Amino acid sequence: MNETLRLHHIAGFCTEDAIWTMIIDLCDIVRKNPMKQFLPTPQSVIVDADRFLMDVSQEAKAEFLPPECQGMMETASEAQFVWALGANIYFASSGRILFGGYGGQYQQAYPKVALPGLQKKHQALTPVMQRCLAWNPAERPGVQELQDIAEKERARCLHEKRQAIAAQGPARISPTPSYDNWPEEMIEL
Repeated sequence: MNETLRLHHIAGFCTEDAIWTMIIDLCDIVRKNPMKQFLPTPQSVIVDADRFLMDVSQEAKAEFLPPECQGMMETASEAQFVWALGANIYFASSGRILFGGYGGQYQQAYPKVALPGLQKKHQALTPVMQRCLAWNPAERPGVQELQDIAEKERARCLHEKRQAIAAQGPARISPTPSYDNWPEEMIEL
């Protein structure tokens, strides 16, 4: 049985390029369906080879609802989609749910809470994610702006050279195997 690969399966292991691609693809889906905005969750974001899709049959999870939403809803505004996307960026990078698992509910209770940063390898995503997670919906970027930023950053990402791993010095290899190097003993049963 083949299970559909979803964001929650790869969370915490995503590359920067993959997260920028997710932003581009999900923004594109929303732009092509302006009448019905979707709130992405790790269960609704499908990883399909080198692109991301939305499973709109999945219900929004409370942890991924923006602070202005207190209950489930049929459709969402563009600003609400952007906030939920920001929460998914955080989840994709860290593998953790925003604000200790409370998401927008926590931010609603504490509107001046400091927004989290991302791990070093995703530091270019931090300012974009933080703008998406703004408490005030008017301060969040629009879908088109977000997609433009993501396309520019993904192009930068693809043209960046990989960093070389620092050499640790020559490895010492013994010409003959020595059992003194093994910490455990092999016991015959």
